[in-house]
Amino acid sequence: MTPSPTENAAQAHQLTLQGATLFQAGQAAQAREVCLAALQLAPQSCEVLLLLAFIALRAKQPHESIEWINRAIAENGELMEAYFLRGEAQQMVKQYEAAAASYDEVLRHRPNHADAMNNRGNACHALGQHERALKDYDKALELNPSKASFHNNRGLAIKALGDHPLAMACFQRAIGLQPDYGLAHFNFGLSLFATGRYQDAVASHDEAIRLMPDHGPSHWGRADALRATGQYEASLASYDTAISLEPHHADIYNNRGLLQHFWGKHHEALADFAIATRLNPLHADAHCNRGMALEALGQHTDALGHYDAAIALSPHHVAAHFNHALCDLTLGNYGEGWPEYEWRWQTEQLKSSELISDKPLWLGKESLRGKRILVHAEQGLGDSLQFCRFLPMVSELGATLIVQVQAPLAPLLRTMSGVAQVVAQGEALPEFDVHCPFMSLPLAFGTTVDTVPFAPRYVWPSAHKALAWQQRLGARQAPRVGLAWAGAPHSSRAVQRPVDVRRSIHLAQFAALNLPGAAFVSLQKGEPAVSQLRTLEEARWDGPAIQDLTADLHDFEDTAALVDQLDLVISVDTSVAHLAGALGKPVWLLNRFDTCWRWMTERDDSPWYPTMKIFRQPVAGDWDSVLAQVRAELQSFLSPDSRL
Repeated sequence: MTPSPTENAAQAHQLTLQGATLFQAGQAAQAREVCLAALQLAPQSCEVLLLLAFIALRAKQPHESIEWINRAIAENGELMEAYFLRGEAQQMVKQYEAAAASYDEVLRHRPNHADAMNNRGNACHALGQHERALKDYDKALELNPSKASFHNNRGLAIKALGDHPLAMACFQRAIGLQPDYGLAHFNFGLSLFATGRYQDAVASHDEAIRLMPDHGPSHWGRADALRATGQYEASLASYDTAISLEPHHADIYNNRGLLQHFWGKHHEALADFAIATRLNPLHADAHCNRGMALEALGQHTDALGHYDAAIALSPHHVAAHFNHALCDLTLGNYGEGWPEYEWRWQTEQLKSSELISDKPLWLGKESLRGKRILVHAEQGLGDSLQFCRFLPMVSELGATLIVQVQAPLAPLLRTMSGVAQVVAQGEALPEFDVHCPFMSLPLAFGTTVDTVPFAPRYVWPSAHKALAWQQRLGARQAPRVGLAWAGAPHSSRAVQRPVDVRRSIHLAQFAALNLPGAAFVSLQKGEPAVSQLRTLEEARWDGPAIQDLTADLHDFEDTAALVDQLDLVISVDTSVAHLAGALGKPVWLLNRFDTCWRWMTERDDSPWYPTMKIFRQPVAGDWDSVLAQVRAELQSFLSPDSRL
C-alpha cells in the first residue's frame, strides 16, 4: 500500500530531525544524505530545504545553499529565516547587493532584527557604502548594545571613513565586551598603525596572533608595524609566516618587498615584487614599488616603465605619478617632471603641507602685475633654500611678493631682493591675491635643466651678523673647512627614516680628512652631533680637530654668517649643502648611491649650484671610497699652489 502524503510528511520530518542530529554531531555528509532521502518523501518541505541549505553553507558551498533556499522561498515567501540565510550565502560569494536585498526582506517583516541589520551593514560596507553601513551598525547597537561584533563592525566602517581614533574606540569597546575577540585586536592594530603608533600596533597584533595563531593577516599586520619601527629582521620573519599561511596572497609579497627595499636589499625586493605581479598582474602597487627598487639600483629608465605600467592599471595612482615625477627629474626630464610633481599634494607624506586657501593657485599662466602673491615653503629647509632663488623672478613680474617660510630661515630671506614681507610659519598671514608653493615655481617658469636660475649667489646674511662672526673667528690662520655629516632625523616618518640613515655618515669616518693645514668647523647642529664629537675627542680619535660653535647658531642667518667666513663646506645631502651653494661658497656634496632627484645621475656638478662638486658612492653604503676621493681633493685644495 502506497504511503499517504501525510505519512510521507511525517517520515520526512523524522528524517530531518535525524539529519539535524547528525549535523550537530559533526557528521555533515551523513546528515546531507538523510536530508536528501527526506526530500524524496516531501519535495516541497521547506524544513528539509532549509536544513540542506544550512549544511551546504557550513560546508562552504554557498552556491548550492542559495539554490536550496530559493526552492524554499518559492514554496513559502514568508520564511524570514530563509532570506537571512540566503543573505549570508550571498555575502560568501560576494553578491553584496543581492545580500543587502535579502536582509531588506527580513527587516521589512522584522524591523528590530539586530543581526539582519548588522549583516546588511556588512554588505553595504563591502560595497564601499560606509556611511550607509554605519547607520545600520548604529541601529543594530541600539537593539543589542552588548554584541561585541557590532562594535567591531562599526569600527571598520568608521575606519574606512578615515576617523581612526573613533574607530579605535569601537574596537576597544568590542575587546572590553569580549577580551578574546581576535579580529577586534587585529583591527585595533591596523588603526594604531594608521595613526603612527607602530609599537602599539605590534602589541595589538601579538595579542591577535595569540588568539588566532593561523590568522595570516595578523602576522602580515605585525610585519608591517615592525617594518615601520625599523625592526627589519623581526618584520621579515612575520612576513614569512604570513606567506606560509597565505602563499598566494600578492599583497604580502608586495609588502615584504617594501621591507627589503627599505632595508637596502633591492634585488630581493625586486624578486618579491615580481612574485606579486605574477600572482596578480593587475597589482599596480607592486609595479610602482618595483620602479622604486629599480631606481635605488640606478636603473631609472627601467623604473619609468614600471611607473607607466602602474598608471596604466590605475590612472590615479598617486605614488606612481609622484615617483614618475621624481624619476623624470633625476634624469633631467624637467618638462615631464614638473607637471607630474604636482601629484605630491595627494601623497600621504606631503598632503598635510598643502596650503588650504580660497585664493587661486598661480602656476605661471596669469599676470601678476599689481597683485599680492604669497609664495610659501612646503617641505624641508634645504628645499626652501634651493627654490627661493626664484623669488626675485616672481617680483620682477610686477607682484608684491610675500614669503612664508620656516622660522629659522625667515631672517635670511628678509635680505633677498624683491621680497616685500617675510612671514614665519605659524604667524598670521597678510592678505594676498594668489599663492604658489616654493616647489611649484619651476613649473610656473617652465624651468628646464638649461634654464635653472644660475646665480652664483642669491642669499646674504645681514652686515652686522657677518661682521660679528668675522670678529668671532679672528684672523684666518689656515683654510677653514665646514663639516656637516648627518641629515635631520625624521623620527615620525617611517618612510623617510631609512633615507636619513643612508644619507648620513658617522663622524668617526671623517678621520680620513685629518690633513695638516686645515681648520675644521662643525656645521652639524643638535645634541647627537655634539655627543658624537665629544665622545670621539674624549677617546682621542685620530680625526681632525673640529671647532664646534653650533651652540651660537640660532637661525640660518647665523649659520650663513658663519659659512661666509669659511673657504669650503663638505656636507652630506642636507640643508647645509644648500645654504653653502646659495651663498656661492665652494661646497662638496657627499652623495649616497640612490641619489636624490636634484643631484641627477653621474654628474659631478649641479645645474643648481655652480660652486658645487658632487662625490658619489660607487655602490650603496660605500662611504670609504667617497671619503678617500675627498681626502685626495682636499690635499690639492689645501696646497699653497692651488690657492694662488
